[in-house]
Amino acid sequence: MWKSNWEETKQRFQKWWNRDGLLVGMWGAPETADGLHEKFPSPAKLASIEERYCDAAFRAAENHFRLSRSIFPLDVLPTASTDLGPGSLAMFLGSQPGFAEDTVWFHPCIENELEPEKLPPLRFDENNSWWKISEKIIRACVEKSRGKYIVGCPDLIENMDVLSSLRGSQTLCMDLIERPDWVEQIIWEINEVWFAAYQRIYDLIKLDDDSSAFGAFYIWGPGKVAKLQCDASAMFSPKMYKQFVAPTLTKQCAWLDHSLYHLDGTQAMVHLDTLLSIGPLDAIEWTPQAGIETGGDKRWFDLYRRILAGGKSVQVVNIELHEIQPLLDAIGPEGVYMLIQFKDEREAEQAQKLVEPYGY
Repeated sequence: MWKSNWEETKQRFQKWWNRDGLLVGMWGAPETADGLHEKFPSPAKLASIEERYCDAAFRAAENHFRLSRSIFPLDVLPTASTDLGPGSLAMFLGSQPGFAEDTVWFHPCIENELEPEKLPPLRFDENNSWWKISEKIIRACVEKSRGKYIVGCPDLIENMDVLSSLRGSQTLCMDLIERPDWVEQIIWEINEVWFAAYQRIYDLIKLDDDSSAFGAFYIWGPGKVAKLQCDASAMFSPKMYKQFVAPTLTKQCAWLDHSLYHLDGTQAMVHLDTLLSIGPLDAIEWTPQAGIETGGDKRWFDLYRRILAGGKSVQVVNIELHEIQPLLDAIGPEGVYMLIQFKDEREAEQAQKLVEPYGY
């Protein structure tokens, strides 16, 4: 394993899932100029954006090159990314992607269906072309990793966010009023497709001890691990969230061994009480929307205290070095996972010194 303190990080993750101890990671990992772990050539850049997303050999080589040059201090995870875009489950159900340099859009495929109730039930299809591409990328990354780093589950996404990709957000909002029974039914169908896809992916990426990693938000744990979300809930009342989202979300959390919920934007904060009431949900991450204070700001300290008091671990993202001490003084270190954007090894060493007084 290219992460020298891997065993210590695994122990800290297991404590964190149990609302105990402190984790310190980052988005990605600091890169160096030379191959630290292995001399490996940079893959030749492919001509089209779609090729750069979908060519399995290129994706595996790109991950290997990046990770061979990276350092993994503290709890920074050596993770190979297998994403085809956030919400790729929609592609397995008929949505077509629009690839861009920094994101992927999913085009609705049943937006114009006037009577969607008459459509056949959604089912996982192993012959879906996008699933085959995703599976090929994962297999190539696993083959390349050979125990040197971990391969993360792609960001499948679930429930209403996937239905929004299939149906279009405006049409979905009308469906919630005009055909709520159909929405409830298809959300359960999407859930079953998610289980089928995740199980196949888990069987490919799990480590020798059956642990696994989820690429988005950099989480690892024993057994099946995933980040869950419903960004579309910014448009829902708490009553609608409880009716349409919470039941399938609860089933996912119960099925998984470890789960983290991505709470996105102040408009979605009205659903926090419902999330805290979901017993098998382990942790909650908070992402403020663009244009306001970022995750390490004191504005969110009460929110983090509320999550911790509700029996969940918390992930705090986009923290600056100068925000570490005020944050930990305010909410304590127990059950806290901080994602800090280190520029280099020197800044990681600074962070190490800042967290040592908190039992790290």
